[in-house]
Amino acid sequence: MGGSRTGQVLLMLAGLIAWAVQFTAIYGVTSTLCGRGWADATLLGMEVVPMTILSATFVTLAATAVALVWSFRSYRQAKRQPVAIVDDFISHAAVLVNGLSIVVILWHGIPAFILPACA
Repeated sequence: MGGSRTGQVLLMLAGLIAWAVQFTAIYGVTSTLCGRGWADATLLGMEVVPMTILSATFVTLAATAVALVWSFRSYRQAKRQPVAIVDDFISHAAVLVNGLSIVVILWHGIPAFILPACA
């Protein structure tokens, strides 16, 4: 897992950063629109709240999937050649954290389509 330590840590935390962006977008937009009474507003034929949740979920899933593929490549590369124990730990953690982040992103995106926006 070559590269700078900062790059390695950012790759390891990429899924969590994407989840934080999704969480902020979903709840920020939902609370603002519900608080202002604009929850029924539509954009391109779809209600704004579900559209925001859908787009935030897809964008963050895509970013996290890219980070997961990249971290899995680094993990396999670390298995093929001898690396420092820190690099081995970071490559393991990157795969686990990014994989778990995909589950968390889905966990926040799916219920938005089951429950009403401003309940």
